[in-house]
Amino acid sequence: MNFNQINLLTPKQTDDDVISVSQLNKLAKSTLENHLPIMWIKGEISGLKSYAHLYFDLKDEGAKISCVMFAKLAGLLDFPLENGTQVEVRGRVTIYPQNGSYQINVERVRKVGLGALWEAYARLIEKLKAEGLFELKYKKPIPVFPRAIGVITSKEGSVIRDVVTTLRRRMPNIPLVIYHSAVQGSDASMQLVRAIRTANQRQEVDVLIVCRGGGSMEDLWCFNEEVVAREVFNSQIPLISAVGHETDTTIIDFVSDLRAPTPTAAAELVAKSRSEWLEVVRALETSLKTQIFQQLNDKQQRLDLSLAQLKASNPLNKLAMQTQRLAQLEQKLTQVIQSKLLKLRWQLDIYQSKIIQLKPELEPQTARLEQLKLRLARSFNSVYKDQQIRLSNCIHNLNLLNPHNVLTRGYAIVRDNNGKLIQSIKQTKHHGKIAITLSDGQVSAIVDKQNSPEQSELL
Repeated sequence: MNFNQINLLTPKQTDDDVISVSQLNKLAKSTLENHLPIMWIKGEISGLKSYAHLYFDLKDEGAKISCVMFAKLAGLLDFPLENGTQVEVRGRVTIYPQNGSYQINVERVRKVGLGALWEAYARLIEKLKAEGLFELKYKKPIPVFPRAIGVITSKEGSVIRDVVTTLRRRMPNIPLVIYHSAVQGSDASMQLVRAIRTANQRQEVDVLIVCRGGGSMEDLWCFNEEVVAREVFNSQIPLISAVGHETDTTIIDFVSDLRAPTPTAAAELVAKSRSEWLEVVRALETSLKTQIFQQLNDKQQRLDLSLAQLKASNPLNKLAMQTQRLAQLEQKLTQVIQSKLLKLRWQLDIYQSKIIQLKPELEPQTARLEQLKLRLARSFNSVYKDQQIRLSNCIHNLNLLNPHNVLTRGYAIVRDNNGKLIQSIKQTKHHGKIAITLSDGQVSAIVDKQNSPEQSELL
């Protein structure tokens, strides 16, 4: 930034214009904050005080400036601040108007040198991303039932114990192969490369876990080396990255086939517990039962439909349905008559009750009652006879429509060899086979000759 370009011009003033101290400090604050951008500043920490917020001075050999880092941002630091530590802080310069002092409101702090690491980290990410090493199409699936599991990490420390304990607890029958490698230091990257290559050459495991505990960016830097990232990408064995804590991100997290938040979580991902497998089996069993039930239900519906179609096309079933319908009509007729009788009897009871209440003369009322009884009997007999006649007519009509009765009168049903009904001699062929249905069975015949009315007239 060219600080000579900062515009410090204020509104035009004459030599006699006067402003207050507060106005001067506000003008300086506005000028600084509006023209100085957020920037990185390097120096040494001194005078550190920790309350709810962090207060310290940032100095070099020629000057110092006050700094404040508010509690919310201070809680995100990944290393403790100490007096004498060389750091780089990122923040905005501001003036405190009450006393005219200016300070830096710090947003981030990193150790000196981390800036170069972050730049190298970002450059490598962009490079590998441009080459396509992060694309999902290159991710190999993690085996569900690994025959053996490989772990690449240091044999010392709690990480390997946690991973081994988790794997032995969840899947004790699966062999575990440990490929020792340093996970921190100058030689760690080459040891990691050798361990991955060894595992791929031996082909004794189905999945690899590369893991270590948490640490600073410098501690985890071997997992950000390009040679390690390319070796992870080229591994023929599916590889899970489990480096640091959940908030730690390394470059091999992007090129690995799967990233686990912690080493223990990686062990849990490759080794499902007995209860999880039982849940999977139960789910598969439920799905299988559902599919079998659906298949059986579909077949039963198709069977029911076929039976219904068969019944609908059978003439005997039609006759049975008509007979059943006739019986239903007879029953309904009986119910109607009984209902009318009950209604008439109910009305008669009412009339009798009214007669008793009014105490009419007995002889006229008795005579009228007898007349009503006669009328009721006649009405009943008339209705009953009408219904009996209707019923007899229905039965007679039904018998007339019965094809079996027609056959008993000497008629026959003639069909060709394909079962098609023959209604004309034109449908027959000389020496063609025909089937004749009579009242008591069926016979087969061969057409000997055809005699039409026209031929009879000629003869």
